[in-house]
Amino acid sequence: MIENGVLHWGLTALLLAASLYAAFRAGRKSPSDTRVGFGLHAAMMAAMVLMLAPGLRWPALPQILFFGLAAWWFVLRAVSRRPGHIRPAGRATRAILLYHALTMAAMAYMLATMDVHGGQGPEAADVEAAGMGQTAHHGGAALAGLPLPGPNQAWSSQAALVLAVAFGLAAAVWAVFLLRSLKGRDRGDTVLELVSAASMSVMFSALAAA
Repeated sequence: MIENGVLHWGLTALLLAASLYAAFRAGRKSPSDTRVGFGLHAAMMAAMVLMLAPGLRWPALPQILFFGLAAWWFVLRAVSRRPGHIRPAGRATRAILLYHALTMAAMAYMLATMDVHGGQGPEAADVEAAGMGQTAHHGGAALAGLPLPGPNQAWSSQAALVLAVAFGLAAAVWAVFLLRSLKGRDRGDTVLELVSAASMSVMFSALAAA
């Protein structure tokens, strides 16, 4: 996915460290919904590490369903908050919950897009070329089920580019928050958000260029 070796392994190391930190935070004593949120972030970053691992292919559909449900979980948490409700210590605001929902939904989209692109590797290209030859030879008979490059792939690349820019801006916002909270208690959580947003931006950039 990422051809630059230094960027590839550097991003893998950052994601692995962030995943371990999120798992650690999920295991600490805190409100149950906060622990679940950190657990979902740990799973998301572990899935991104697996994406970057060379030669590994994991079933995409269970992961897509998992992160789709995770997105809905954050949405339900956000809409269940009452206006003016006092936020207990350690609990996220409605805006952050909605941001986390978008992050999980973007993760599901990334998995789906990578699965489609993965189905268009060298083997699929050979089959498609054979199908085109057969179409020319038999006067237009097409093979059913072949992925066709064109508008769909261009739309996917454009969507990935938009998401790359959006998460890049989110990473910049989290960087500002980090500079403001250098002496605060939530530095680790802010760094986690920064790594998450920056990693999503890099991976969507690579996906847009694929």
